[in-house]
Amino acid sequence: MWHEKKRIEGWHAAAEAGDSDAMLHLARAVKHSDPVQAEHWLRSAADLGNLEAVHKLGLVLWHRGEYEGGEDLVHRAALGGYQDAIATMGQLCEKRGDLKGADAWFCKIAADDDSD
Repeated sequence: MWHEKKRIEGWHAAAEAGDSDAMLHLARAVKHSDPVQAEHWLRSAADLGNLEAVHKLGLVLWHRGEYEGGEDLVHRAALGGYQDAIATMGQLCEKRGDLKGADAWFCKIAADDDSD
């Protein structure tokens, strides 16, 4: 527990200094105990262009019922090349019955995997 507290203190200092990865770590660390604070750190990291944070914030909004705003953020992260967001876009297209759109996103993942 003491080590976790020290780690969180270190992330907090780095996040306050503008480190988007530390912001993402903080968001993960407090998501269950303080979801408002977690969202704050996700937004801060997303504002700095952290694509993982953009994706995760989009999912938070989507699961909260803010479908358009959530999907817009997931789409932004997907266009930036964040693989998890690309997969999520495929899933979101599937959910609304857009199989052509889903296929396009899933094919993008396959094409990106082939280029590695």
